[in-house]
Amino acid sequence: MNYLPAYRLKIYRNFKAIEATDYHSIARYYERFEQDIHVLDFEEYFDCLASYTYALFEIGDNRKHLVMCDFLLETIIIQNVESWGGEDLYTKTLLAKAASLYQLQEYPKAAHILQELVKISPEASVFAKKLWEKCLLRQKPGWLMRIRAFAVGLLLFTAAFIAFEIFVVAPFFSHYHANVQFAHNLLLLLGILILIVGEMRHLWLCQQHIRRFIHTAQQRKMNT
Repeated sequence: MNYLPAYRLKIYRNFKAIEATDYHSIARYYERFEQDIHVLDFEEYFDCLASYTYALFEIGDNRKHLVMCDFLLETIIIQNVESWGGEDLYTKTLLAKAASLYQLQEYPKAAHILQELVKISPEASVFAKKLWEKCLLRQKPGWLMRIRAFAVGLLLFTAAFIAFEIFVVAPFFSHYHANVQFAHNLLLLLGILILIVGEMRHLWLCQQHIRRFIHTAQQRKMNT
């Protein structure tokens, strides 16, 4: 369908008249006039496409945002858009895609994107590195789950031990009460300590993995 230049100008002008931070209005306008927006000149169309994709991210429509991210990235590559609005839109879009995947609890996919971002640019933003760390932390390895199970079992045993102390030791064997109380405190402390050590070790391993990967990426970049 052919549109008169005046009508195309009106479509784009009305889109740009929307407040840049009114993300719901941007999304609604794009979806209402999507067919008309597609016939705009490339720069105008691409501006609307990028704004709409970013608006979906801001309003938390993660699944729709992921679809548009893939389309926007494909457009960036095909049209060889190196920068837009003075920023690296390719990197920004990848980072937003990883954030949406994280919100949808697709941690391995998000971590893979963030790892590739760091590989491309070892000086990636602090946000990218922090998000990557959060993705790794959310992926619980088998050894951590076993430690958690052991610690929880120990705490449950401690609870049973305390019940035994209250209903048996205290009324009938009061001369052992102090020793039994010390034992249950020790078991409780041990269970909590095991949980904390397991979580801290997992955090340390995740951070070490990221540091080693960044160091390797930086060395590779220097060598090339």
